[in-house]
Amino acid sequence: MGSSNPSINGISTHPGPEQSRVSDYQRLNPGHTPLQISSQPKIRDVRISPDGKLLLYQVTQFYRPTERTFSELWLAEIDKPHSSIQLTNGEFNDRSGVFHPDGKRILFLSDRQVPGKSTFIYSLSIDRQISPSSSEYPRGFSKKPVQGFEISPDGKWIAFASGDETSLEDLQKVQEKNDAKVIGSKDGFSRLRVYNFETDEIRTLNNVPNDRQLEGFSWSSDSREILYRLRENRGTEWTEFEVLLQSISITEDSQPKSLGSYPRSPSGSTLWLSSGHIVSLQSYESQNILDARALHVHCYNHDDTPSVSQQLTSERVYGVNEDAVRMLRADTPHTGDNTKDGQSFLAMEVSQDTDSRIDIIAFTPHAPCHIHKFTLFHTSSDAIWFNSWDAKRIVNTSNPNEITYAFAGVLSSGPRHEPPNVWSGSFKIHLTDGEEEKLVGSNTVLSRSNGNLTQLSNHLEWLAEAPKLKTEIIRWKTNDGIELSGLVRFPPGYDPSSPSHRLPTILFIHGGPYRRDIPDYMPYFCNWRELCASAGYLTISPNYRGSQGRGHSFALTANAGIGVYDWPDCESMVDEVIARGWADSEKLGVAGWSHGGSLTAWGVTQTKTRYKVAVVGAGATHWETMVTESASPELEAAIGGSPPWTYPQNPTATSTTAFSSERKTSPIHNITGITTAILILHGERDERVPLGQSYGFYRGLKRYAAPRGREGAQLVVYPREPHGFVERRHAQDVMERVLVHFNTYI
Repeated sequence: MGSSNPSINGISTHPGPEQSRVSDYQRLNPGHTPLQISSQPKIRDVRISPDGKLLLYQVTQFYRPTERTFSELWLAEIDKPHSSIQLTNGEFNDRSGVFHPDGKRILFLSDRQVPGKSTFIYSLSIDRQISPSSSEYPRGFSKKPVQGFEISPDGKWIAFASGDETSLEDLQKVQEKNDAKVIGSKDGFSRLRVYNFETDEIRTLNNVPNDRQLEGFSWSSDSREILYRLRENRGTEWTEFEVLLQSISITEDSQPKSLGSYPRSPSGSTLWLSSGHIVSLQSYESQNILDARALHVHCYNHDDTPSVSQQLTSERVYGVNEDAVRMLRADTPHTGDNTKDGQSFLAMEVSQDTDSRIDIIAFTPHAPCHIHKFTLFHTSSDAIWFNSWDAKRIVNTSNPNEITYAFAGVLSSGPRHEPPNVWSGSFKIHLTDGEEEKLVGSNTVLSRSNGNLTQLSNHLEWLAEAPKLKTEIIRWKTNDGIELSGLVRFPPGYDPSSPSHRLPTILFIHGGPYRRDIPDYMPYFCNWRELCASAGYLTISPNYRGSQGRGHSFALTANAGIGVYDWPDCESMVDEVIARGWADSEKLGVAGWSHGGSLTAWGVTQTKTRYKVAVVGAGATHWETMVTESASPELEAAIGGSPPWTYPQNPTATSTTAFSSERKTSPIHNITGITTAILILHGERDERVPLGQSYGFYRGLKRYAAPRGREGAQLVVYPREPHGFVERRHAQDVMERVLVHFNTYI
């Protein structure tokens, strides 16, 4: 008689003796422990000094153990291995550090005045031996916290945003609990202010309209004007409405100039380059909510007089097959020597599939588009931590023909088992040898694979010492012929090239949907890839259609609605790893947070029985109420279908029947027959995905799921937590519960 156990390619779908060696203890106590993950720091805010010799960055808690957050500033010497030193003592929340253009001091935000409360701007002097000296506090700030600041290119001013003082009348209302909230009221907006280093005075730019929310600001290259954006109101909801772009001179009593508008908020700052170009990151089709991101370039000169109703027209760079992620000024225009004929240089982070690179883009005055670009840095089986990089083009003041290009960033690598640390690299060119773009093109791109980067820091050593996980990027084709990429993380000691047994497998789905999985090595509270692999599970993470990194057409598919392309793409990766002999088809789980949780809820209500276990972290389960209650209603309407107050254009149908017949089905409508044991996790103060999404799903499971699904359904709510958790003990508890749930039901 033949074996009763099914097999694929001759490999049993049930684990052999090797799999039995993974004990319950290992499943619940992996080498990457919840305690270590929740206690680790993170590295961010990398800044290169104006002369390219020093590097500033921040080390902060991933999750706070108390009511207060603590952060430190660190300093390193560019290209000097392991040279980082702690600059501030870690007793306060020191953050957002930047070099002053003179290179002799650092400005940063801190809660030093009242620890744990309002933040203000502080200055810290340094010498060339990078030893800290005295700290000083610029006087004249109000009690309202500084929300963000930028130093003028000439170093004489600080532009910053803060609210007005609370009136005595409003204070009395609070004390008397006469504090009714009027939704949509226009008060308490941030104000744009400037601080003068020479006079030590602060002045509010009162002519900037105060009936809209100040969204962002940046200096002109000559330090005479400030470019800023205004949106209709506070809150994430208003980022999907028209945003005004204006500028104002810092001369007293100046009037603002209207430069145009955006259909919705750009990503990050809008920059005004010395070449006259205004650049921003927007959707490839700027009106789209779900789309790839592109660099939009508008050539503006001071004699232009666009009307306020004009939406900025532009050249588009990136967004077709790759996505723009983040941009910074690469030059330092205050020196007067760094640009030739008014040229400007922009540094741009670009995502392409699972890789990233930093491009330098050059602009020249009056040209409608950029004149050339080249790649300065490229990932190599590693990844840049979110927004944690800087790049500079530095002119030697004693020899203007000598140009240094420098890059620094926080890099980690899953394939090489390298935790996040600060790396840097640089090279020089001489303009006397030829044209700059050709000289740069002949230089080797900065990359770990090229051996021209230097490690400056030694943080997160516990990750390097943890059991080594094998991380691979795989590619496969879906049933409709689309090639996809995804990350596979194997348990310690497992050899995928000659699999002796199949593994219990977790499909871990990234959020967004406009995000992606990359070969990084950084576990955190809602990223269970390393946690699960370390516990003995094969962990797979697909870059489904709608993800970042493959341009406009790929990202645009998210507009088809949840479950149309994204979930079948995720399932296709499960089928692929089963076909390769790695995954046990009888021991499958699925999990995710945010949109990953939404897709998990969608998937288990469609498949009913395929997945033994699931974890839905802060996921949407009822799209109509998501639109009515979420802080991002337009985004949720785009993902889930049409908003509930909009009916199809069908004049022959009543509004009720027209809506009900074409409503986008939600997970909560398909609970009957589910055998999957589902753990639901949610923060009590989540505004992005309101808590009611999880309560409704849990109640439905307890009433209408199949017996196994009914018994296995759990809902855990974490007091005080927003969409992304901040408290250490809660972060640890999430990961511990995930491990127990998988071990119990898979």
